[in-house]
Amino acid sequence: MTLENPQSPYRRATDLTKSTFEGEAISLFELYRTVLQKGESVILDRTFRNCGFEGPAVALILGGVNFDGTDFGYTGGDIRNIILRPASQEKVIGTIPIGRCQFIGCQFFAVGFTGSDKFIDQLLQVQTRP
Repeated sequence: MTLENPQSPYRRATDLTKSTFEGEAISLFELYRTVLQKGESVILDRTFRNCGFEGPAVALILGGVNFDGTDFGYTGGDIRNIILRPASQEKVIGTIPIGRCQFIGCQFFAVGFTGSDKFIDQLLQVQTRP
């Protein structure tokens, strides 16, 4: 999935300020840029249903995030290929922080994930396709 692909099942998101998205293609970086322009530093309290997210990006998953029926994207058959463990317990610079969001039936493309040990351990349990 890419935002420019006319075969994409998603329509390009045009309003990145809203709290609920459905069937939209979203550049994770552009969504974060919109949040920053509002003077905020975390993508919070959003619901995404059947949306496609495009990187390249690394998502820092904070508390209150739920993934239901999510395709985390190409992993090369090993979920560990999209997981980055933070070297510090204090901060992870250069990531896109996401908290208290719902991802229902979504798909990610070229996105890596990081977060707490608990989150990473849960993500490691996800079955992947080759």
